[in-house]
Amino acid sequence: MANQLLSKQSENINENKYDSFSDVVKRHLEAKGKSQKDLTKLCALSKTTASRIIRNSNDKGSTYKPDYLVVMAVIVGLKSTREESKELFFAAFPEMAYLENFLDKKLTIYEANEVLDDNGLSLLGNFREE
Repeated sequence: MANQLLSKQSENINENKYDSFSDVVKRHLEAKGKSQKDLTKLCALSKTTASRIIRNSNDKGSTYKPDYLVVMAVIVGLKSTREESKELFFAAFPEMAYLENFLDKKLTIYEANEVLDDNGLSLLGNFREE
């Protein structure tokens, strides 16, 4: 049911899949003429974190997933525009691209999670912890 509600919007979002956070950061660094070392300094990141971003790896074989403070540090440190900030944020948290539509359609948490699950994204809530 949720997919029927959002099928048109999901198609639009899927057509515009976001690059990984790493890809977006590297593209922004290149456009600004900055290096990994600059990323470390400008964003107050450890060398390890900057390396993980650039390599897109968490050293355990998984894709690097930043927390919101790292994303904010990159946005502020690189003096990103609002549009660049949005791109970085959605790359880090692709689920957010669906939020506006969930609210517009007044989906339940279960309907929203169905859409996220169908698109291979993290689910909302923490019911799995119990």
